[in-house]
Amino acid sequence: MPRWLSRRGVRAAGLLGALIVMPLWAGVAATTVDHATAPRRNERTTWDSVFSAAQAGRGETTYKQLCARCHMETLAGGDEAGELTGSAFMSSWSGQSLADLHERIRTTMPTDTPGVYSSQQVTDVIAYMLRFNGFPSGSVELTHANDALKSIRFVTAKP
Repeated sequence: MPRWLSRRGVRAAGLLGALIVMPLWAGVAATTVDHATAPRRNERTTWDSVFSAAQAGRGETTYKQLCARCHMETLAGGDEAGELTGSAFMSSWSGQSLADLHERIRTTMPTDTPGVYSSQQVTDVIAYMLRFNGFPSGSVELTHANDALKSIRFVTAKP
């Protein structure tokens, strides 16, 4: 160490450097994007009013007839049935497409006879689940045709 630079001076210079660099790093961290949940170009999210109120109503009727026996009317889940609302449900689907959710329901529900529900029934139940979880409805129905569900990402935090 040069004679003219004391230990105290080195520490002060290091502290000053940290005070300058830390806010810069904080600014970079604040502007980073969570690519798992951020919408991509030409992609909609669950916040883009992707289902209609009428469809959610049909989905509620279907849910109560077919799903509530295991998942309860409150969507809170039961003994072996997972919850369809709340933070655990939201975080487990965050970032995934509605096509993933549709496929999971269509191919695994009900657990005693999987695959018996039509694609339309599943789509309507998803509309109901979205409404129940606070996502906004719109004027156009959610559709499973033409891979439309692949372009809708389940995003839990309102943009």
